[in-house]
Amino acid sequence: MTGVVAVIIIIAILVALGVGLIGMIKGGKSGSDKMFKSLVVRVSLSVLLFILVMFSGYMGWITPNAIMVDAPVISTPEKND
Repeated sequence: MTGVVAVIIIIAILVALGVGLIGMIKGGKSGSDKMFKSLVVRVSLSVLLFILVMFSGYMGWITPNAIMVDAPVISTPEKND
């Protein structure tokens, strides 16, 4: 469920990006307003997505990858004094 919501938010962010692009191409006062509104929507959705991912991790709905790569251990020869 969380993954579906995250994908929907990402798609909405991309749509807002497209609307901003159209506003930039259009130019003028209405284009500038369209770009500003698109920027506000993108930032708001990005913050919402970040909060959703953090809350989902806190609640245990999503888990990080369990792959842990150990750093190689370089053994040094012992000195015989």
